[in-house]
Amino acid sequence: MEEKIKLIVEEALDCRVLKIHKISEGFSHFNFEADINKEPKKAIVRFSNNEKEEYDLAKEKFIIELLLKNDIPAPRILFFHDDCMILEKLKGIRLDTIWNSISKPERLDIVKKLGRLLKKIHKIKFKNFGKITKKGIISNKGFEFKKIGNKANYSPFLRECLSLFGEDFFRLLSYKHLSTEFVTKFIKVVYTNLDIIDYSGKPTLIHGDFHKSHIFVKKKNNKWEITGIIDFEFARSSSPEYDFIKLHRDNFFDDPEILKALIEGYGPINKKAVYIHRLMRDLGFAQVMRDSGNLKLSDRTIKDVEKRIKNPISQTSP
Repeated sequence: MEEKIKLIVEEALDCRVLKIHKISEGFSHFNFEADINKEPKKAIVRFSNNEKEEYDLAKEKFIIELLLKNDIPAPRILFFHDDCMILEKLKGIRLDTIWNSISKPERLDIVKKLGRLLKKIHKIKFKNFGKITKKGIISNKGFEFKKIGNKANYSPFLRECLSLFGEDFFRLLSYKHLSTEFVTKFIKVVYTNLDIIDYSGKPTLIHGDFHKSHIFVKKKNNKWEITGIIDFEFARSSSPEYDFIKLHRDNFFDDPEILKALIEGYGPINKKAVYIHRLMRDLGFAQVMRDSGNLKLSDRTIKDVEKRIKNPISQTSP
């Protein structure tokens, strides 16, 4: 495999590869880092692991170009062809690798900058909600009969959001390992909070996987600066609250100072909506982990969701 990657990189970039190693992090694409004998010196080689066009590398290329066009820091594309993309490695280091070693004031400063960065991403709007491909937005529009009357009103965002969740949820049910009590309770929590998660604003670009390991930082003039963000296969047109799910998992909402810094950088956040979205996303994560054979992580995630839906009202309070 390394020899194949070496040939691809050397031919694509007209360079000599000095070293290659596999990047073990991540659940989706196959990633390798290559040291080369010319600028930018380090490159990231990504091979697609998904056939669906809403998750493939062509979609990521579309998103990266869109972000760079809007002056949002992202990796520069050095080469692209079908199922392979070569990116310039971002300067700096991943935020998750230094998070526990930096001071609280440094964390607060970074979090405020993260809020500003997310706000800038969320200024990019689309016409419709849905998955993003290299061709644009794909909504989950179902089969329709010919029109015989006036349609009842519905929420376009909720239809898209629940369609996405339902796809994962019912795949999870096919394993027949969840209790009736859990399924009933979960559906009730989602249904009784539909007004909370509903979104009437313009369809918004979301990263979809915004957390510390996808953010690069570098110290400049004794201050940590964000040099860029990576991994855009889950980007879609949705509501802004969806992008706070991973930060919620990272306990940003449990620390009052961290949460305050995030809001100072971003602006008001619908915390209740973030919480419900996280419950739905976590159950979806349990499904894909089960499909991948990681049963322990799937079961652990389900148990955590089960624990958190026992008293969702108190946990979603402002």
